[in-house]
Order: sequence, then structure tokens, then C-alpha cells
Amino acid sequence: MWTFMLILGIVIIFLSVKFKLEPLLLVPIGFFIFFSNIPGNPLVGQGGLLTNLFHLLIGSELLPLFIFISIGAMMDFNLLISNPFYTVIGAFSQVGIFLTFLMASYFGFDIRSAASIASIGTADGPTSIYVTSMLKPDLIAPVSLAAYTYVSIVPLLIPLILKIFVTKKEMESNTKVNQNISKKTLMIFPFLLILLVGFMAPMALPLIGFLMFGNFLRINGQTQKLKETAEKEWAMISTILIAMLIGANMSADLFFRFDTLMIFLLGIAAFILNLTFGVLAGKIFHIFDKSFNPSIGASGNSAFPMASRVVHTYAQQKNRHSFLLPAALSANAAGQIASAVAGTFLLQSVLTGEQNVYNVAFSAFWKSTLIVIAFGFALFIFGKFMKNKTQKSTF
Repeated sequence: MWTFMLILGIVIIFLSVKFKLEPLLLVPIGFFIFFSNIPGNPLVGQGGLLTNLFHLLIGSELLPLFIFISIGAMMDFNLLISNPFYTVIGAFSQVGIFLTFLMASYFGFDIRSAASIASIGTADGPTSIYVTSMLKPDLIAPVSLAAYTYVSIVPLLIPLILKIFVTKKEMESNTKVNQNISKKTLMIFPFLLILLVGFMAPMALPLIGFLMFGNFLRINGQTQKLKETAEKEWAMISTILIAMLIGANMSADLFFRFDTLMIFLLGIAAFILNLTFGVLAGKIFHIFDKSFNPSIGASGNSAFPMASRVVHTYAQQKNRHSFLLPAALSANAAGQIASAVAGTFLLQSVLTGEQNVYNVAFSAFWKSTLIVIAFGFALFIFGKFMKNKTQKSTF
């Protein structure tokens, strides 16, 4: 079977390079699938260097957290703070996670495996790895490979979903957003979010904390070199390590199983469901505000900033006067936070020991949704307070 793994590695590299499918991730994953499955390789297996590094850096959740620093350094929360109710889009763009959890349970996966598989729907490799490493470490390799593979085909999935669910008339809507946030507000925001998450969703605190640390490096004005390192060198080193170790631990006996095929099928179902529910939430927004373009809902996930760019490009193809990038980025930022909260609430619900999958799914869903929406409301109050304070200081 090892020969099939060598072929698989080459195929992943070829497809990634030929069709530009996340080559920064899939090329090293494919290379190390090829490299590590050569019989007798001393670097893999019990006591092997790559296996030990996998447990040290990924099994400990360290590398996923490191990547969140880089993500935070790249993100601009200006648009989300200006448009806090986009958190509703982010919250409902995670419904597919909980539905996939139920489907995985239905197909015979135990509750920990089902939650790990459902985390693929966060559209965020680090979150999937973080959740899986705490619940089912044996599934880290297939779950993370599925997560990164499906993130790479977001540009193919979004237009398909929009074509099915968004009408021509709805696509003509050109959504405008506010963008008037002071630097002081942006600097307070990371600390506010960490406090809110710490009190309301402590299991999400590691991911959100590292995300906000990276973001604070970006906005404080005095750590430009650290910010540049985080979003460039740090991101690339972390990406190489995580992709290399995932590939190195993708063995033939793990990959050529029915369970692995089901992981990939359920993973794509989670992506499609999340995109669908995000667009449906956008359509509800459109009912109350005709200027709101429902296609923005397809960017309410954590594929940042890819999803927002795809939505913007698709909208411009349908209406050349449309400019949805700021609105889509607002939903995308909300999705980044909502996916971390949804994934970790599912993790928390499983760790309680509850064995009824419906209770687990419902508990995680309503708690994560309520907290994300409450966060949006708190953000609205915070934005109003800071705006009034800024206006008073100008007089």
C-alpha cells in the first residue's frame, strides 16, 4: 500500500501546483506524504524524529496557536467594529459544523471522532487541529488534510452556492458599510474581546488570545517589525512545519480506510452547509434591508481573506458597479471569531462527558450562537461609546 501513498503525494503536489490549490500548504504536505511512506524511513514511526515533532508541536496545540498569531497580524477588525451586527452572519455560517457532527455520529463515528470531523467545517486548519488534538489525536492527519484541501477550493464552492441561492435581483444590491473607527478604539478592541471570551467562552480563549496578540502587534504602531515578522516569516515557518508534520504522519494504514473516505465526504458537506446557511442568513438580512447583498453571507467563515475576495469578484462579474469587498471583509472577520467559538464550544460540550449527541450539538450550537451575537451587541455598544467619547474630545 505504500506505493499508493507515494503516488498520492505526487498527485497532491501536481494538483496544487497545476491549479494553484493552496500550494504553500499542499506542496509540503504532498512532499512529506511521499517522503515519509518510503519503507524503512527512520524519521517516522515510534521514536522517529518527525513523529516526535508531530506530538510535540501539533499534539500540544502549540503550532495551531502560533499560526493564529500570524492570522491576527494580517486581520483588520476596523470593518467588523464599524458593522458589529455582521456577527450574526458569522454565527449562522457555523451551523454546518453541528449538522456534520450529527451526521458523523449517524454514520457510526464515536462522539470524539464526530466532533473532530465536524471541526473541518470551521474552514480554519488551526482550529480543526486544535480541536482534534484535544479529542482524537489519531485523526489529526486526515482531518487537517481535509480542512486545508477544502479551504483551497473555496473559490470553486462559493460561486456554485451563490448561483443556486442568490437571485439576479438580489445580486444587484450594493451594500455600503461604515469605516470610521479611531486608532484608540482598535487598540482597546483586542483586550475587550479577550475579556468577553474569557468570561463567556473560556475554551476559546487560547485561540482568540493568540489571534488578538497578533492583531495588537499590527495596530499599536510601535511593533511594526514584530507585526511584519508575524505575518511573513513566522507564518511561513509555522506553515512549513505544520504541513510537513501532517504529511509525515499520513501513513497508508491510516489513509486507505473507509473511515478516512467518510472524513473527507463529511468535511466537504460541512463546508457546503456552512456556506449555504451563511447565504440564507444574508437573504434574511436582505428582507429587512434591500441594499444588503445576500452573497455577503458566503464570506461569513474563517477562510480569510479568500472568501471575501471571491464574493467580491463574483458580485462584480454579475454587476460591474458592485463593490462588496468592505462588507464581505466585515463578515469574514466575524466568521474568523465565530468559527473559533463554535469549534471550541463543540469541544467543550464533548468534554463534559455527555453521550447524547443531540444534546451535545444543541448545547454547543445555541451557546456559541448566543455568545457570538452577544459579542456583536457588546461591540455595538463599545463602538457607540468610543464614537461619542471621540466626538466630545473634539469640542
